Amino acid sequence: MAATSVDEVIARASALTDVTDPAPEHFLENLTAVVESINDEAALTDGGLQGILSQLVPALRNRIEVDAYVAEHPEVDQSRLSAPIFLTGLPRSGTTYFQYLFDQDPRLRMMRTWEGDRPSPPPALDPESAARRHAASVEQARVMREATGGKIDAFHLTDVDGPQECLAILDQTFVNPGLLWTMSVFGYLEYLLHEADLQEAYEYHARVLRLLQQGAPERRWALKWPCHLLALDAIAAVYPDAKFVVTHRDPVQALASNCSLTNMLRAGTSPHADPLHIGRDMLELVRQHVDRLVAFDIEQEQLGSGRLVHVDYYQLVDDPAAAMPAVFDAVDLEWTPEVDERVRTWREENPKGKRGAHQYDLRDYGLEPEAVAEAFAAYTERFDIPSESSAA
Repeated sequence: MAATSVDEVIARASALTDVTDPAPEHFLENLTAVVESINDEAALTDGGLQGILSQLVPALRNRIEVDAYVAEHPEVDQSRLSAPIFLTGLPRSGTTYFQYLFDQDPRLRMMRTWEGDRPSPPPALDPESAARRHAASVEQARVMREATGGKIDAFHLTDVDGPQECLAILDQTFVNPGLLWTMSVFGYLEYLLHEADLQEAYEYHARVLRLLQQGAPERRWALKWPCHLLALDAIAAVYPDAKFVVTHRDPVQALASNCSLTNMLRAGTSPHADPLHIGRDMLELVRQHVDRLVAFDIEQEQLGSGRLVHVDYYQLVDDPAAAMPAVFDAVDLEWTPEVDERVRTWREENPKGKRGAHQYDLRDYGLEPEAVAEAFAAYTERFDIPSESSAA
């Protein structure tokens, strides 16, 4: 099957930019772990490998450009990031929907999809470059929709000008558990969970946010990614005043949805996309999210920190204008009539199923809903999460 090398990724990334890498070793160990797992486990086709490289190579280019900009403008690392809000929850638990609701508040700053595609130089300081990067993102989104026959819209709500998840930043550090959705790299997941320096990755995460806000009015960041749950301790160390808003959904349904998404994505990269392996991989991925969330929640509860805000996915979907005021209050934001109206309008314009329906069945991946529900019982009981198993 197709293989690559660290040298190939570096050479291709270097060819995409006219700046010199000031820190060639920055996250090199993480990139090496990705490449080794690709070659040892993923069994990619030539086309599949090129698809993966189309993610890794621009990510490295972005890291080079960010580090080069900061090397010339060290004041970037000194700018303030005040009380950021991390929006997270199990993968496939409504975090993207939640993010779009938060985006209705103009007091908050969210990273736009096109900014994540290529963050440097700071958009507010170089509008001509920003316009070119925006146009490139529009074209990239068009190609992605064509490649998936439009199916991607039913799996994941995204718009070039809409809010984007932090994956776009963490990709640049090669600390991305989401690669497990696109290819069979279980060994890489083990590396991330037990060896990678997640705090270093989030220190870089803060660097990118500081770069993006240069020259723009200061606003409070709201940052979304399900896989933040795997790095809660690291985030708390880098952002000591951060708040975490966590959506909760039946893990049986979340797991089934993850398996279905993975099956679609892996089918495009390898002829050996085994449903049973997908079930195994996604079960472990979701379990790690749950275990790390529960451990962090217990620790913060004992400290009386009030850093975590827990949100019922079902209430959020049924009536966001009723659920959101309490969430805003918990993160020290006023729920204003303007935000209330904007949330109601956005929901009317984006009803459930507007971009297509996503159907899935856990049994297709060698997993029984009842056994999965029992395995996650401690989680569902702790947060009083209702069962959706009848719909699975």
